[in-house]
Amino acid sequence: MAQIELDDSETDIPESAPIFDVPDRKIVAIDHPCIIYNLDKGLQSFGPNPEFRKLMDDTPEPQALPLWFRPNNPSSKPIISHHAASNNVLLKITVPRRTGRKRKRGSNDPFSGDVATDLDPDTVRSVARQDHPRTVLRSLQDNPDDYEAEAVGMIRDSHRYRGLADFQFSNADTPFYNNVAEHLLPLDYYKIRKFKLDEGVKSTPGLEIVPPPHFTDKVIGFNYNYEQNPGIVDQGLDDEGEMRLVNRQGRNKFSYGHFIHHDAFPAPDRPTRLDGEAEKVPEALMRQLREAMDKRPVWTRRSIINQVRGNYTESVLKVALQLMGYQFRGGPFRDAIVKYGIDPRHDPKYRQYQTLSFKLSKNFVGSTKLPWQTIRRGQVRNYWKISDPNSHIWDGESYSTDGKLWQVCDITDPFMLDIIASAPVRPECELTDSGWFHKGSWQKIKAVMKAKMIAIAKDRLGSDGDDPPKKGYIYHSFLASRLALYPDEPEKPFTVSLEGLLRPLHELEGTGRKRRRRPAHKARKAAASSGSAAAAAEDEQEGETTEGAPDGEGEGDGDDDDDNDVDDDDDDDEGEDAEADRDWDQMVCSDVDDEDTVDEDGIGDDD
Repeated sequence: MAQIELDDSETDIPESAPIFDVPDRKIVAIDHPCIIYNLDKGLQSFGPNPEFRKLMDDTPEPQALPLWFRPNNPSSKPIISHHAASNNVLLKITVPRRTGRKRKRGSNDPFSGDVATDLDPDTVRSVARQDHPRTVLRSLQDNPDDYEAEAVGMIRDSHRYRGLADFQFSNADTPFYNNVAEHLLPLDYYKIRKFKLDEGVKSTPGLEIVPPPHFTDKVIGFNYNYEQNPGIVDQGLDDEGEMRLVNRQGRNKFSYGHFIHHDAFPAPDRPTRLDGEAEKVPEALMRQLREAMDKRPVWTRRSIINQVRGNYTESVLKVALQLMGYQFRGGPFRDAIVKYGIDPRHDPKYRQYQTLSFKLSKNFVGSTKLPWQTIRRGQVRNYWKISDPNSHIWDGESYSTDGKLWQVCDITDPFMLDIIASAPVRPECELTDSGWFHKGSWQKIKAVMKAKMIAIAKDRLGSDGDDPPKKGYIYHSFLASRLALYPDEPEKPFTVSLEGLLRPLHELEGTGRKRRRRPAHKARKAAASSGSAAAAAEDEQEGETTEGAPDGEGEGDGDDDDDNDVDDDDDDDEGEDAEADRDWDQMVCSDVDDEDTVDEDGIGDDD
């Protein structure tokens, strides 16, 4: 083993660090939240008469010291310090003051230049960041034998400002506060006599309001604990020189397609990648999807899966569909699978592939004790198990609830086809909603389809062969008359009233109940109190008239309250009516707009 020989000079190293005697002094530290460049202004932030002495007193409860960020603004509110026990040592380090002369760093050349004469030997450099640790360390290294260190005392108590400052009310442009500050705050008798208030009540803009004592009750900052996602991988810089981060977890395993915005150009012409799960997709499935894409370039998920024969898992179908086409996040072709290399926004012949989305029912999350993830998982699972290969077809007589998305080309209802065929075509594609249709035409198509959905669900869709028409049913003639009120090419955006299209159905359910006949014993009591048989006969006749009166008549009597109305035929009908009302609210819900309401954007809420 090699031995290390020490020189005589190295044997003089002290065996331990120097020992300092710490005087028994009471020192309290105040951690100012600001960087103090001016000591006088730093002291002013504690107020005109700061009570530093109370911090030194031994009291059962620790004292607090307020601090104002705007000491010259009377309306500013302070932040309050909190006491913290500490165990620090206050050191006083004295180093030779700099002369101002300089030499090249690292050399032993003599210093050059003139000696500075404006330096005060008694200057304390622990202010205005003149005691930067790097500067102090450099001075200690340059003067290893000429510095002095002294322990001033122990710091057992510290006052820190860690709370959040409240919002400050600015009174720079407030005449009232300026008037108060000028005449009342100086506490001068002659200025107080000049203080006056304007008479009357002001209602002009910018009226001064007395601010609340506190704008917020939050005094402790939130600890967000931000940290990087462990699944994020840095893959270097991109073409623009920015860091490229890729998430290697979660959805990326099955992410192969593009999900672009409605106004993003150009359209993708290939999937993002072809490795991994894409190599495991069966060729038989890919062949069926390619044949479907050759037949028509735009499909909904439901319609293209209806063309597939065979049993495939959900994950395989998801990957296969992404390899076949891309999707739009919004716009007239929202959620449709578009063949790579084709952009339906460039040619009006693709207007037949625009999508229509509807809210078929309210969200049932919360109606049971199951979490929303379980409910959604069951909905998705049922979606992939297609039982009806024509569930994507809309024939105007019935519809499937395994999806909420339809395409114009899948509509076979003759009444709807007439509306679509007569709709004018736009010269350019409207990217946000109506596509190649004018906003008026697109609003009518969606409103009629939604109205017929509700009528079909409630079994109130009338047939053209009904003679006479049934009360409370919706007919094509009524829908056509209502749609004639709306133009195809409106000058201003509007929304077709779904409530107006459903008026026959709504009127029957809202006012079609029968009135209960007044009880006979009430008529007999009225006759006994009046002592007249003729009056009793009139009362009974009036009760019979009320029974046979049309809806809305004979309601003047106080006994005919709406809450007590029941059907003569069956007492359970009222429960059925209440259930029907709930179904009505569930079907219409947010899809119904008031007839007088005008949508500023001309876009209905379909999903």
